[in-house]
Amino acid sequence: AKIAIAQGSLGTLLHVRLLMDSATPLDTDGSRRSSITQEQMQPAAAAEAQAEARATQTASLHVQSNVDLKEIAPSRNVAQDRALDAVDPSPGERNFRVVLRRGVQVPQLGLGTFCAKGIQCRTAVFAALSAGYRLIDTAAAYQNEPDVALAIGQAGVPRSEVFISTKLQAKEHTGGASNVAVALRSALNQLGTSYVDLYMIHNPRGGNLLEVWPAMLNLRDQGLVRVVGVSNFGVQQLEGLKAVGLELPEVNQIELHCWWQQREVVEYHRQHGIATMAYSPLARGQRFGSTGMVDVAHNMGRSEAQVAICWSLQMGHIVIPKSTNIDRIRSNFAMDFKLSSVELAAISKFDVGYRSCANASKCMDIPWAQVAQPYEHLKSGKNGGQEVAKPTHKDQQRQQWQQQQLQQKTHWAGCSTDAPAAASAN
Repeated sequence: AKIAIAQGSLGTLLHVRLLMDSATPLDTDGSRRSSITQEQMQPAAAAEAQAEARATQTASLHVQSNVDLKEIAPSRNVAQDRALDAVDPSPGERNFRVVLRRGVQVPQLGLGTFCAKGIQCRTAVFAALSAGYRLIDTAAAYQNEPDVALAIGQAGVPRSEVFISTKLQAKEHTGGASNVAVALRSALNQLGTSYVDLYMIHNPRGGNLLEVWPAMLNLRDQGLVRVVGVSNFGVQQLEGLKAVGLELPEVNQIELHCWWQQREVVEYHRQHGIATMAYSPLARGQRFGSTGMVDVAHNMGRSEAQVAICWSLQMGHIVIPKSTNIDRIRSNFAMDFKLSSVELAAISKFDVGYRSCANASKCMDIPWAQVAQPYEHLKSGKNGGQEVAKPTHKDQQRQQWQQQQLQQKTHWAGCSTDAPAAASAN
């Protein structure tokens, strides 16, 4: 079947084949590509084939959603696509990388997918990969892993070139090691891959960390995961793992931005070889227009979002801004500038401890004794060389509330949905 889509200001009609809207197994590189390689084609023909493939993939992403392709297709016209592809056939190579403690390299700038599902998620991931992103962050709790897999397959980027991070839900902590393994197998199935690059504990709220964290390390040693990490962990929780002789995570994903710079945690990470991955690096847009960042951005001729992302990159963090707006996704990736020492000094003063995702970030403050073991196993007396108090009435109320939330299938990423105007700016 063929459909026609309008592209560019001239409304050029492109006839593209309708691809089957199903996820491609990510381990089969190039399964949606032509059997003729680029090396076998002349450069001009290769560029034309890439442009046509991109149009085909864009149409495939949206054809079942009844969405007007003119509103969501990339704004470049075919001629621009061909010219860009001829000059830069591998945009992902522009991504700077962070080398982790065990030698794995992570693209420093990626796309977050929190609260993005279905066609919205697929569009965002496809646009990000087309723009050059090579890190995609998802989670079981986001319920969008299949959408991420579909978009990667349709973007035609080999699995080996895309760094995928996903997370273990808090509700999976209760079953210990066996539940952790089952949860990972489910994630692999949802993502259509035999391994994930980074698997994280979504937050410490699920408890039972003394059993869950060794299980995560075991999955890495089995080759199912390249890197294991945590999310929403504070210094006391990391110290708890260290105190019992466990290997520390290589990555800790936390809320971090110009308005909450998390200096104590970042310094702890630096001392212990833990990479800082910053989610909500734009504070979900909640501070835009109301701080000195307005002047910094204006003087540089950049947007506040671009300056905020650039600051995080220059601080050495891995950054995963979330957006479902194609123009913003591209703009966020346009990191062709640097902040001066004067500008960095000005931004250092913006830190006011502002939490844009308080429900998630407050997990960092939970005492180690409350997350080390399952709540039902907490007893007074000695345990692992530490005094562990009985759970208080407040702890019991919190556990009941957790169970209710889990039954309602709410997740522990914890950020409530912003107003529509700010929902695509994380």
